[in-house]
Amino acid sequence: MEMKLSKLLRSMAAACALMTVNAAAQQGAPSIVSSTYQYADLADFALAAPITAHVKIKSAKRLSKDMAAGVRPGFERQLITADVIALIKATDGVPKRIQYLVDLPIDSRGKVQKLTKSESLIFAIPAGPAFVRLVAPDAQVPWSPEAARTVRAILSEAARADAPPVVRGISSAFHSEGSIPGEGETQIFLNSPEDKPVSLTVQRRTGEEPRWFVSQGEVVDEGTSQPRPNTLLWHRIACTLPANIPPSTMDGQSTETIAQIRADYKVILGGLGPCNRTRNATGAR
Repeated sequence: MEMKLSKLLRSMAAACALMTVNAAAQQGAPSIVSSTYQYADLADFALAAPITAHVKIKSAKRLSKDMAAGVRPGFERQLITADVIALIKATDGVPKRIQYLVDLPIDSRGKVQKLTKSESLIFAIPAGPAFVRLVAPDAQVPWSPEAARTVRAILSEAARADAPPVVRGISSAFHSEGSIPGEGETQIFLNSPEDKPVSLTVQRRTGEEPRWFVSQGEVVDEGTSQPRPNTLLWHRIACTLPANIPPSTMDGQSTETIAQIRADYKVILGGLGPCNRTRNATGAR
């Protein structure tokens, strides 16, 4: 039994090391115990994890060096034993007591924050009997009622039949001039692996501010409102769109048309506002 546990821990440590290296390359060295996570951070975690749980940490044990290969300088790897207070999301049964590995930042005194008896939200995948693996090195968030409500709202929206589709960038963009100089409409079509049509439209009318909206369907729906900040539709779009529209999406159009599309794209980005992340994750604007 002890040999099996050691083998599992080594396997988890190797996976954790690879995940840590990849994350460090992408986003620097995030603090595991930051209490300032934004909506987008929590959405990133919740949407990626098959297991989301509210846990109380029973013990945190420092791992030996051979079990902590790949840990970034300034961090310490610990084996966490935690009791599950509530399962917020789970595809299969999760034991009442679980274990997982986490890399914790070392402070200026050479210490790590004591987690024993503290409560956290964790975002994980199954890794073995009573073991889970965090979906990211910092996918352990200090529990608070506000964070829990936000995560539940995200998962509730994502579970709906009419949930906004995943967006993977921009497929094409076009602009049509209106009958009056200065009027026109730009349509920007988004890529979705779910094959659900999503488009952004900007309309310009004489004497009016540009108007933009989102359509989820084959037909452009002028009655569709702009996505409210800190909703799943907003997250799907605001946290995915690049800072500048790719030239390849406007191939074959005139210089004047391309300039107008770019101007209208900036209108959309301004309306969405920034996708603020504490983690500075890849893809954040």
